[in-house]
Amino acid sequence: MNMIEVYIYEVTRRLPKKIRADKGLELKSKIEGMLPDNYSELEVKEVLLKLGNPAALATSYQDTSTHLIGPEVYSTYIRTIKLVIPWAIFITILVQIIENTVLYTGEVALLTAIIKTFSITVANIISVLFHVLFWVTITFIVIERTGNFDNVKDHIPFLTDQQQWTPDDLNKVKIITHDKYIPLNDIVFSFLGIAIFSVVYFKANDLIGIYTSDERDGLTFVMPIFNQEILLFYKPIIVFCIVLSIALTFYKWKVSQWTIQIAVLNAFLQVVTTIVFILIARQPDLIHGPAIPYIAAILETTASKVAFSIDRILFVIIAISIVANGIDIFNRFKKARIKH
Repeated sequence: MNMIEVYIYEVTRRLPKKIRADKGLELKSKIEGMLPDNYSELEVKEVLLKLGNPAALATSYQDTSTHLIGPEVYSTYIRTIKLVIPWAIFITILVQIIENTVLYTGEVALLTAIIKTFSITVANIISVLFHVLFWVTITFIVIERTGNFDNVKDHIPFLTDQQQWTPDDLNKVKIITHDKYIPLNDIVFSFLGIAIFSVVYFKANDLIGIYTSDERDGLTFVMPIFNQEILLFYKPIIVFCIVLSIALTFYKWKVSQWTIQIAVLNAFLQVVTTIVFILIARQPDLIHGPAIPYIAAILETTASKVAFSIDRILFVIIAISIVANGIDIFNRFKKARIKH
């Protein structure tokens, strides 16, 4: 990939999607106009050096005004927000989990406690994000208006650029096309999915079951649906899949794009988890024994009909799982094979 294309990519990836193509063509035309007919690599570097840091140039191309936070400070402001927000969310979630775990007394159903914890955590995250955005913005406005940005930046390591930008920095850039890109929200949902699955699987005896409800006590856990002993029999392979899922998610976060290696690991994980799921679902003692007659009594039917219906439901879930995982594997390899 030549240096001009990489430079244009570094500028346009920081712009809103709707103007990337136009601004990319405009910038390419501008660069070509600054170069002689038979230009050398050295002449390209000189032109790009004149244009300056892609982040700063991208700010000048913004259609929307960023003058609440001035152009000279804007890229640093955005970098600060991106650095602070993930840590604010992580700490908020961690505090809520620890606090509610310590305070849980067992007086209410575990599912009720989890739902309450989740709702409180979401509300606190929204509140924390509001405060972070507000105070960081106010801080940058004050620093810029008082003219102390350079002095402050020199004393805060993560605000200071490690070195002056040069065209040689473009050699370190990896161009990631939109189709191959793994967005951060996919990574977040992957971690969230792993956490939810882990809790539900190892606490199925207290979470997945039959509940009753009344106005005074709320949800009351009556009995589990699944036989926890059957689930825990597969604990070693489940733990292996969880660890592999976490490692793969971290790897996807680092690489940020679909590659053949990631697609192979993803396919392996999907195949293993599907096989384990089928083995668990086909266990004759998977359903907690007393649950079937209890459900039959509620539905005013026979236990054999309930058992048959559960068996059919599990069969449909297995079929859907196989098809969905097959489609996912195909799509991941398709993304990985896309050329730049």
